[in-house]
Amino acid sequence: MSFTVTDFHDLTRLLYEHPDWRAEMRRLVLSDEILELPALVRQLAEAQSRSEERLSGVEERLSGVEERLSGVEERLSRVEAALERLAEAQKRTEQSIAELGDAQRGLATAVGQLNAAFGATIEEEAESVIQTILERKGYRLLAEPLSLIVDGEVDVVMPMESPEGERVWLVAEAKARLGRRQVRDWAQRIRSSGWQGRLAARGVPGPYLVYVYGIRIDPKTEEEAKEQGIGLATGRGERLPPTALVRPPSEI
Repeated sequence: MSFTVTDFHDLTRLLYEHPDWRAEMRRLVLSDEILELPALVRQLAEAQSRSEERLSGVEERLSGVEERLSGVEERLSRVEAALERLAEAQKRTEQSIAELGDAQRGLATAVGQLNAAFGATIEEEAESVIQTILERKGYRLLAEPLSLIVDGEVDVVMPMESPEGERVWLVAEAKARLGRRQVRDWAQRIRSSGWQGRLAARGVPGPYLVYVYGIRIDPKTEEEAKEQGIGLATGRGERLPPTALVRPPSEI
């Protein structure tokens, strides 16, 4: 039995008149895979929609990252500029330090020269004052004053003849500021037999007329000089005469 066009039209009309037949017809005509296509399409559309949403979120985050990177680049630019300024400042600092070092070396040289000149001035002043004091007492200078280096400097050394005709050696320590400890140290040094031996080896055999001289004198200095039995003088003259000569052991 053949299926004609008229039959097809009749079938179509019946399917429109009976919707439940259309579903059965689709089930019979179409495979399960084709029937599932609409649901799959909807699922795909939903997945696509979710992917687009996620992609939109990713784009937003990327946009935020780009903004932060832009901020980082700006900060890096500022850091680089600051480092350049720091490097320039460092160069200027190094140059200033070098100049300061030169200035300090120059100052040290000048101070050394000043100290040397000032020290010589103090020694010369001590020499002049003490010589005047002794000459007024009847002592006579036998040779030009000098200074010696004997385990420490002896600032003033003068060979003199006493009023009794004895040859003695004036030895004096001179300080811009004279204190009690310096007086004690000088007195102990001049009484040391070993130190006296070194003085004798340099042509200063004693006996010794011992003085200390100071431009400024600390408290208790005169008391210490009196206790040690040595003379004390300042720019104003003699404050305290020595009590006796310091004689080497060979003369005692």
